[in-house]
Amino acid sequence: MAAAPIASTQPPDRRPAEWPEGRDDGAWLILAITGLLIALLQWIDPFTLSLRSLAGPVGFALLLGALACYYHVLRPVPAIQAMLTGLALMLLFSAIGASLSYMIAARGGPLWDDQLARWDGAIGLDWLGWMHWLDAHPLLATLLNLAYRTLIPQMIALILLLGFCHQLAALRIVMQAAMLAGLCVILLSGLLPAIGTYTHFGLSPSDYPNLRPAAPYLHIADLNGLRDGSFRALTLDRLQGIITFPSYHGALAMVFGWGFSRATIRAVRWIGTTLALLTLIATPVDGGHYFSDVIAGALIAAASLWIARRTVHWTIRPRFHRKGLSGTLSPA
Repeated sequence: MAAAPIASTQPPDRRPAEWPEGRDDGAWLILAITGLLIALLQWIDPFTLSLRSLAGPVGFALLLGALACYYHVLRPVPAIQAMLTGLALMLLFSAIGASLSYMIAARGGPLWDDQLARWDGAIGLDWLGWMHWLDAHPLLATLLNLAYRTLIPQMIALILLLGFCHQLAALRIVMQAAMLAGLCVILLSGLLPAIGTYTHFGLSPSDYPNLRPAAPYLHIADLNGLRDGSFRALTLDRLQGIITFPSYHGALAMVFGWGFSRATIRAVRWIGTTLALLTLIATPVDGGHYFSDVIAGALIAAASLWIARRTVHWTIRPRFHRKGLSGTLSPA
C-alpha cells in the first residue's frame, strides 16, 4: 500500500502575480540601511543627538504604524493600510535621512562649486542668466516659488490620492523610489560637497529684488559648522536641507510626477504632474542649485523608479527551518 504523501511544512513561495498591489519590504530595507549607516558613523565619530526632538516624529510614526497594523490584521482595508504605512515610512526616512546628511557633510572634502558651474557652462546653461531672467518676470517667478514650497504637501496628497484610487503598487513604487533616491543623494553629497549658487556667485538680495527664493542661504551656517567641526549637535526640528549636489528636490519632483501620472482621475493627474514639473523648473533658483544638481537628481530619480518598479513585489522575510532560522529574499 502506497504511503500517503507528507504535506510540506514550508509555505510555498509567492510570485509577483500574487502580490499585484506590491510590498513594503524594499522600503523598510532602505530605511534599515540608512539607520545602520547612522549607527556606523556614530560609532566612528559620534554626534550629540537630541532625544527630545525624536519624540515627535517617532511617536507619530508609531501611531501611524499601529493604525496600519489595525487595518492590516484586525480590519483589513489594503488601501488604508498602504497609505498609513507610506506616511510612516516617509516620516521616518525624512528624520533619519536628514541626520545622515549632516553626518556625511561633516566628512566632506573640498567644495565642488567651481566644477559644478563649469559643468553647467559645458552644456550651455547659464544659472546667473536664468536667475536674472526670472527676476525680470516676477509673476512666473512667484508661481515657481509657490510650486517649490509645496513638495511636502505634494507627497501627502500623492500618497492619499494613489491610495483612494487603489493604485497601491504605484504608491509603493513612489515611496520606495523616493527613499532610494534620497539615500543615493545623501551618499553622493559627501563625495561632491558644494555650498550652493547664491553664496558661490557672491549674491545678495539686492541682486534679485523681485525674487523671494525659498532656500538661498538657510543651510550655510550649518554646513560651514559641520565642515569646520563646530556643529556637533543634531536636533531634528532644526535641521536644514544642506545638500547641493545632487538635488533631492529635483529627484522628488521627478518621482512625484511619475506618481501623479498614475492617478486614475484625469483632472487630478494633470494638475499633479504640472505641479511636479513646475517644482522641477523652480529648483535651480528657489533651491540655489546648479543645473547639474537638478539633472543629476532627475537621473537618480529615473534609476530609482526603474529599480522600484522591479523590486516592489519582493518579499524579505525570515523562514523557520528544522535546522534553524534563515533569511530569504525572493521576488515575492
